[in-house]
Amino acid sequence: MTRWFIHLVFAVAPLGLSVIAPASADTQVFPLAQTAPAASADVRPLTEFVKNLKTFSANFIQKQVNVRGQTQPGSTGNFVLARPGQFYWAYEAPYVQKLIASDGSLWVYDPDLAQVTISPLADNRGAPIGIFLGNQPLESVFAMSSIGNNDGLSWYSLSDRAQKSDFSSVQIGMDAKGIKAMVFKDKLGNSTTVQFSARVVNQPVDKTLFAFTPPAGVDVVTSR
Repeated sequence: MTRWFIHLVFAVAPLGLSVIAPASADTQVFPLAQTAPAASADVRPLTEFVKNLKTFSANFIQKQVNVRGQTQPGSTGNFVLARPGQFYWAYEAPYVQKLIASDGSLWVYDPDLAQVTISPLADNRGAPIGIFLGNQPLESVFAMSSIGNNDGLSWYSLSDRAQKSDFSSVQIGMDAKGIKAMVFKDKLGNSTTVQFSARVVNQPVDKTLFAFTPPAGVDVVTSR
């Protein structure tokens, strides 16, 4: 499983929801196959949700299926963002890793490796992290279409207009409360599914989460 999930997978925008029961680790969400692009009105629930997003926090379950159809061990953790430009993603199991975006930089802290990697946040614009961090209209960054309903969710397909993403497709599933699941397929055919629970939108968040100081004794690697 790719440990640096956000650096490789995430992109520009929001989520807005109230608290729900935690998702089961065995829950599977399957998006629909992409169909022909729908009218712009069909994607309005997603674009309006992102447009109005200020803060978002949730628990997550992340699963990956490789190109051979083999399911990798799942990961769990929690996630907090404040738009624009602030982001905290913490893996809690089966390993610990933290990703913090603030002041134009992305910090990735791996306690097992005793290493912190710093990269310019602008370098991640083409990945799914842009969906959560940017303040540009979603439709200006992604070409979007509505691809139908599945498992009680309305699904939308997104593709990077600049064609700089490492992912061949990004699909987002929404319910009445907002974004519930995201599915990313990379150009090698591997798929990563992220499901959110305990979702809270546009409520105060702990801003200290976005202030990161590397612990003493760890290696700090700067990527430019």
